[in-house]
This record gives sequence, C-alpha cells and structure tokens, in this order.
Amino acid sequence: MNDNKDKSNSGYTIFKTTGVRHEYPHVDLVKQQVTCIVLYKEETYMTAIVDLKNDTVQVQGDVNGLGDLTISGESYIDMFKCQAKFFIDNNISNPKKYYDELINNQSS
Repeated sequence: MNDNKDKSNSGYTIFKTTGVRHEYPHVDLVKQQVTCIVLYKEETYMTAIVDLKNDTVQVQGDVNGLGDLTISGESYIDMFKCQAKFFIDNNISNPKKYYDELINNQSS
C-alpha cells in the first residue's frame, strides 16, 4: 500500500512579478467610491469604479489583451470590491500611503 503520509512535501516556490499592477488612485470616503486600475508597462487596461453605497461597479476596458500575465476581469472586479470595502471600512483615503507605511513599519 502506498502511504502518502511518509512522502516529503518539502520544496520551494519562486514568485516572479509579471509587471501587471493594480492601483487605487482615488478613494472617496463620503461617497464610498473607489477607483481601481489595472496597468501593464504604464498602459491602463481596465478601470473600475466601485460604488459601495449603490452596490455598483462601472468597468471600462478589459484585461483580455494581457493573456496569461493576469487573472480574469471578473477576478479583478471581485478583488476590487473587497479592497474598496476594506478602504471604506477602515477610513483609508490614500491606499498607497497606507501600504507604504505598513511596509515601512514591518522593516523597522
């Protein structure tokens, strides 16, 4: 009998950036709206405006042209909704500053 419990699961994974970025250039805490963009080589492929107050998402563009470099447009929308809720719930109006401070505090 082959017992998988005795086999080693050790190894390693190498993570390599694809160059695809997502950013949140505008967060309106009062209107509960967050602008989200997907960029590659400084070109914007998709822009989404998540409106939590009205439970809507407006999308312009798509990520289809990025092929295997990225996740699906639907996955981005789901991620953007979660991030928008996080920013609004935690009163974060400047996500870049928030994440920069988080990284700096970890290295201190």
